[in-house]
Amino acid sequence: MVGILELKQVLSTNQVTDFVPLYQGVPIARYKLDSQLKTTTLSRKERADFAKSQPFNARRYKFDFRIQPDFKVNFGYREQVVQSKTNILLQSQLYLNRGLVLNWGILFPIVNDLDNQSLNIRPAPIFLNQFLALDQANYLSLSAGFFYNDSYGFNGQYRHMDLTKNWSFGFEAGLTGFYFFPNNGLYYQPLDELMLLTDVAYRIPSRDITLKLSGGQYLYEDRGVRLDFIRQFTNVEIGFFATATRNGSTGGFNFAVPIPPGRIVQGQRVRLRSTEEFRYEYNYTRGYRIAERYKAGNQLDALLRQYHQSYLQNQVRLVN
Repeated sequence: MVGILELKQVLSTNQVTDFVPLYQGVPIARYKLDSQLKTTTLSRKERADFAKSQPFNARRYKFDFRIQPDFKVNFGYREQVVQSKTNILLQSQLYLNRGLVLNWGILFPIVNDLDNQSLNIRPAPIFLNQFLALDQANYLSLSAGFFYNDSYGFNGQYRHMDLTKNWSFGFEAGLTGFYFFPNNGLYYQPLDELMLLTDVAYRIPSRDITLKLSGGQYLYEDRGVRLDFIRQFTNVEIGFFATATRNGSTGGFNFAVPIPPGRIVQGQRVRLRSTEEFRYEYNYTRGYRIAERYKAGNQLDALLRQYHQSYLQNQVRLVN
């Protein structure tokens, strides 16, 4: 939203009021910004016309390097009240085609008293991701490679979300195995973990609140349901959740916050910056593998709700 407002100020002398933000080179929707913001979804034909009039050119993108913290923590053990695992990731993306990127990077360990993984410099998650906007309200995200949370394999997400409506739903499937990088080489196990999830979400537009009910089969053949309460603020999200599965019941919280300073160093073709946001989730119960899952880049629902009409309209009202 900040980017749209800044661009409007720059182009105000040219009377430009229509903006089409891109994600991995794929147009999301059309926004008209006058006294208030209006969203128009893009049809399949409009997307095809955009692709024809704006051919993909990877040279338009800077070679971005992002600094991202990776942090896990447990509380409550008598022997050691706080157990933590902290890494710093230097990440980048290589744009291969419209919507298709290779995520790669290097992981620098800082401290680890949470598990027995060595403090060795190693590759960060490396995976391909194809983002597709099919029409006005249907989106796909397909990923393959080495994901976060020590899982490798394949992941597919589908979401039906009209960015002007309050209801949405989605499906996610993944086939993965365990991996890690020891001091020398790569250790991995067979692809034997099947994850199948579905969800439905309702948005309360006046408060930027999303209620989401999801369920299915998580990792380790754990089956159950999860309820999320998510509140969006300006560039910040705070959420609470409760989960009940075969392995037990638990709850927790999560948040997403921007990381300053943003741009650190920038040249004509290369840029070093902090990552756009830091997402963290804390689960109260540990060790029972309750509703565990891996992370394969952005979750579609978290990505798309940042472009929802009601959220952006509320942000415009705050600015005005």
